[in-house]
Amino acid sequence: MRLSLSTASLYLYPLRRIFALARDLGFEGLELVLGPEAFARGSRYVRRLSQEHGLPIFTLHPPMIPTPNWREHHRLLPQMIPWARELDCQFVVIHAPKALNVTDELGREYKEAVEVCVRELRTSSPRLSLENQAVFRATDRRYILSTPGNLRRFADEYDLVLTLDTAHAASFPYDLGEAYQIFGGRLGNIHLSDFRSELSIPPWFNLHSYFKHHQIPGNGDLPLVEFLRRLRADSYEGLITLEVSPIALQAWSPSRARENLARCVDFVNKALERSRDHSWTDEDEHSTLERGVHCRIRANTRAR
Repeated sequence: MRLSLSTASLYLYPLRRIFALARDLGFEGLELVLGPEAFARGSRYVRRLSQEHGLPIFTLHPPMIPTPNWREHHRLLPQMIPWARELDCQFVVIHAPKALNVTDELGREYKEAVEVCVRELRTSSPRLSLENQAVFRATDRRYILSTPGNLRRFADEYDLVLTLDTAHAASFPYDLGEAYQIFGGRLGNIHLSDFRSELSIPPWFNLHSYFKHHQIPGNGDLPLVEFLRRLRADSYEGLITLEVSPIALQAWSPSRARENLARCVDFVNKALERSRDHSWTDEDEHSTLERGVHCRIRANTRAR
């Protein structure tokens, strides 16, 4: 397992500052979420930063804040692939479409874009990685590829890697352990953060992402220690990408942001260190991980 930092966690920080923080705190690489500075300076500048700090760009992610030419993720693939190649990324991460079925206009367009991308990348890197969706409104549950099973079947059809976002899973809600099992050998990246089910927030813009989703691990309802132990017990060899809200990190204060990022790294390291002496059993799986998630789901359902 390699620990990566998503630049979305400090989205408006200078890239040089993010690289330096990530290196100092022990991250092994970054997930680059495209943003204003990256667009302005270009992929070669980001590559120089990567080489200067000794931190690879493991994954490339579309912008967090939509811009006129960077709105639908699948429409960005022709622009993202050259970036990913320049940066020698493993994966290009995109979200599933907000389409009700594969026969409507958006669904057909999404499928065709994935097919073109897969053909182009068939004999080279990076690979396309599909991330599970979040729920901000009740209608979000109706979209195709919204469940782990549908996502896995689509990934099997097009030989895609899967990215499991723990907070997105909690927002649906579905069982984190079950999603992990369904994703199985296609899982290559985990967006790690916590989720606070007790908060009732209007679904305006990205308020859920900042205040309810993507919380500091240990500050929410998810059994993330047990989940990390299970990854270690299963010899998971993919990425763990810390993707925490800038609000949760208190990014307006550089010193607090650093302290909170250090807490996140410590949380992951301690969980993985403990797991070295922990033998994962069926009893652990059912009594610890699944019971913890089911308790959270019941609380979340009451809140809704």
